Amino acid sequence: MLIKQLPSFFKTLFIILAVVSSCKQDVTDNYSAPLLTPPGKTIKDQYIILFKDQIVDLGKFNSDKVSRDQRPEMAETRKQIVKDRILEIVSPMGIRPDAIIDVYAELMIGFSAVLDNNQLTQLRNHPNVKQIEQDMIVNLPETTLEYQNVGLRAQSTPCGITNAGGSADGSASSKWIWIVDTGIDLDHPDLNVETGSQYAKSFVKGSKSADDCHGHGTHCSGIAAAKNNDIGVVGVSAGARVVPVRVLNCQGSGTTSAILSGLNHVAANDEPGDVVNLSLGGYWGANCDANSSYSAALKNMSAAGTRIAIASGNSAANAALYTPACANATNIHTTASMTCAKAWSSFSNYGVPPVDWIATGSSVYSTYKDGTYATLSGTSMAAPHVAGIMHNIQASPNQNGTVTYNNIAYKIAVR
Repeated sequence: MLIKQLPSFFKTLFIILAVVSSCKQDVTDNYSAPLLTPPGKTIKDQYIILFKDQIVDLGKFNSDKVSRDQRPEMAETRKQIVKDRILEIVSPMGIRPDAIIDVYAELMIGFSAVLDNNQLTQLRNHPNVKQIEQDMIVNLPETTLEYQNVGLRAQSTPCGITNAGGSADGSASSKWIWIVDTGIDLDHPDLNVETGSQYAKSFVKGSKSADDCHGHGTHCSGIAAAKNNDIGVVGVSAGARVVPVRVLNCQGSGTTSAILSGLNHVAANDEPGDVVNLSLGGYWGANCDANSSYSAALKNMSAAGTRIAIASGNSAANAALYTPACANATNIHTTASMTCAKAWSSFSNYGVPPVDWIATGSSVYSTYKDGTYATLSGTSMAAPHVAGIMHNIQASPNQNGTVTYNNIAYKIAVR
């Protein structure tokens, strides 16, 4: 009744305002993307934003059928298209290009950025935003350095290689092992390292070098692929090409957003038959596999056919609470640790699922930074045995026996 009594001008204005208010209500009140806050050490005002895939069509830029040397250029094209589209969406929100840390265009469509509360709210209310996750600090699983040898000595075959079915030649293979870690010693005499700048990358803030100043990534590389020569050690797939994707700094620390950058880089440049090793870890808590962007990226990578070896973690706890160990899908192989004598390692995370295999992780001798060798313990050392196996046989591991812990049998991975 009231609207009929208003002059026509005010009546029209009333209707326009009602429509505008209704439209605004649809965006702000009827949709709010979930905001996930991991239980670890989060980074203030730094977020990972994932979009629904329909914001951009990348169908004609599919790189599955192009050669490896063509893939980096195509990946850059895809990434620029995604970045341009994201900037169209976020610029009206006051989000400047220099606030964007990185753009993800392979395993997911999204970006990481520094945001204020108003920008965060606007993004949550955007209908094409699927999820926002607060970025967090990620540290290496606690590993024990037992011994470091700075001199060269005659080649030996560590017990972990023997337990994995022995070493076999991997040097002739065109397939690569991507080491997402602290980097790799780029000129270690016992490793066949891919050093091309389009593949060997650092996503560590303030450092463009993929060289390993920590040692962890180099150690994992040697377990998977140390050369069969007359020095040091021999790996499971001896002489296989290893590619450094550096996501952790000299102290073994990084961020979820940097790890996602590394994984997207691998996805842009790998090819069927390549293997990824992820000897990383961090507590996430309940619903880790369902909620973590990290887990989602790995599932998408595995669905594309890439085989992934993951450390289960060293907290003597349920691996389902730790990322990336919690990721559970075909081609994802979470690995627990055993001793040389095939007994359970006391530090190893457990649980089936997500744990798929067990390999030697206690007192493992391998390559190390600065051309040296070292003995380390951790599930970080177990996972690259599985990576080397998968590279060498171009399939999931075979089984040779079990290790039983808390009445659960864990399959021993072999070639």
